[in-house]
Amino acid sequence: MSPFFVLIAAMAQTPTPPPDAEDASSPASVAAAAEDDEEEEGPWTGSFGLGASFFSGNSRAFTLTGDALAEYDSPVWALTLEADGAYGNAAAEGEEEREDTAKTLGGWARADYRFTPLFSVYGFAGAEADQPASLELRVETELGVGLTVLERKKKEKELFLRTYLGAGYAKDRRFQYFPTRENLPDVTLWSPAVGVAFRYDINERVHLREDAILLPDIFGDTRVLLDSTTKLSVHLTDRFAFTTFFELQHDSVPAQGKVRTDTSLSVGGELEL
Repeated sequence: MSPFFVLIAAMAQTPTPPPDAEDASSPASVAAAAEDDEEEEGPWTGSFGLGASFFSGNSRAFTLTGDALAEYDSPVWALTLEADGAYGNAAAEGEEEREDTAKTLGGWARADYRFTPLFSVYGFAGAEADQPASLELRVETELGVGLTVLERKKKEKELFLRTYLGAGYAKDRRFQYFPTRENLPDVTLWSPAVGVAFRYDINERVHLREDAILLPDIFGDTRVLLDSTTKLSVHLTDRFAFTTFFELQHDSVPAQGKVRTDTSLSVGGELEL
């Protein structure tokens, strides 16, 4: 028999490795698997962002904003640390004296303990200052329970809705900074607290976040506080995102001469750590 036909017969009897096994043993697939393991997120995540606006001409103004966030998430515990601030001033054309249009700084901490995927308890503490609103310092604490209405977490996809019911305490130390500097009466708030936290990833690049809290004082003088923050993030890369914040703060009994509702819309960039 021809040696050529003997060789062909031997090759036909040799088993061909399955494609999956070949791919799994290739250097490229091993490297990809190692890379996936390295990119697996730990319990801590964080981000910080900056924004700015500048105007010239008939008015000369600028505003700078900044925020930072750190989160810890496990099946039992969730911890959130947050800080933000803003500074801005403005002056009309031809005037040398500039007036502060924004001068705020705040920090907050929140801890949640999950008894079940549905039910949790939480504690919250924070402090903030807002000079244009004549708020020298507000300290606040809150305790309550949380109910997870929706929770669906997949890679690059999240849908989450949690409601809160608790009891809150806040004390405002007020001071008028302009046009004349003078002390104002302090205000204390004891109230139930109703809140909501909503997270929705529209797709792997676009994320929507909403946090809101309502504090109606039913024990003393009628007063209602409402804070709402809406955030839209568009990820340009895996770690850098273009962000838009809309914030609403309502105080039904503000300091003398101040309006009840403040709103702000800011855009900037955010870097995930």
